[in-house]
Amino acid sequence: MSRSSLSRRLLLALPAAALAGRARANPPLDRTARIIVGAAPGGGTDSVARILAERLSGRYAPQVIVENRPGASSRLGAEAVKAAAPDGTTLLICPMPVLALYPHVLPRTTRYQPVADFTPAATVGELAYGLVVRRDHPATDLRSFIDWARAKGDVTFAPPVAGAPQHMLGLALMRAAGLNVTVVTYRASTLAMPDLIAGRLDSYMSHMAEVAPQVRGGQARLLAVSSEARLPGFPDVVTFAEQGFPQVTASEAFAVMLPAGASPGVVAALNAAIADAVAQPAVRERLAQLQMTPLVLSPAETGARLAREFAAWGPAVRASGFTPEE
Repeated sequence: MSRSSLSRRLLLALPAAALAGRARANPPLDRTARIIVGAAPGGGTDSVARILAERLSGRYAPQVIVENRPGASSRLGAEAVKAAAPDGTTLLICPMPVLALYPHVLPRTTRYQPVADFTPAATVGELAYGLVVRRDHPATDLRSFIDWARAKGDVTFAPPVAGAPQHMLGLALMRAAGLNVTVVTYRASTLAMPDLIAGRLDSYMSHMAEVAPQVRGGQARLLAVSSEARLPGFPDVVTFAEQGFPQVTASEAFAVMLPAGASPGVVAALNAAIADAVAQPAVRERLAQLQMTPLVLSPAETGARLAREFAAWGPAVRASGFTPEE
């Protein structure tokens, strides 16, 4: 690399680095900020929020706390942030499908517009999905599960909640494999896993932050993952694409949003503080334990990804045949 090229790169990096340095020395906000989580404590989103809150305290605001607003498939949390003042003190962290997918699958009861009602700030990372069965299931991999399901004639399958991306992906898998499936829906993701472990449910798909502990603990068996490449934490588990199901390739980005109307300065400060936090080795290690790949996108990149996913989910939902039960 030439000296002039290196100088240009350093100059381009300087504003963000300087902003991050100011955030550490003097947080841009002088009041407590809260991260709204539309799920109960203890789940994957809550875990990511608490990791982030710890690192944003003193970098973005004097103190950053987590406030859980569970209900309506995480939509109550999004509604709370939509209604908040755009002063930077109220943040939403959620899987991006909460914003991009639910307006398509639950149109009558989703009370926000994903692009118009929020200001994108950043992403933190992304997760793959995993298909699991109980630990003593006759199937040891995806192909043997499909063979078992065809012989059985009808299988039960559950997503974390009705209309979730795992629901859409599960329907795509079962349809492509030619399986007869009965979808079992639950009010909350915490209710499905106990039924799977007890043998009352044949199969379950959720993001890896939820299923990985059960797999590592020997309570469930991971058959396949939705990532483009095998996961470092589970190198022996195949991807759906490897088994001939490329339509079940997907990942779930965790987005950080502010209410619509947030100032560019606040957005830039929040993005820089998140980038600084996620760059810390201790944070990356904790995210890896959740099977999350760190991924910090700029506000513009976050908004562009949200717009793409929102546009893509519409035809995907129509093709799935899903009918919302509202």
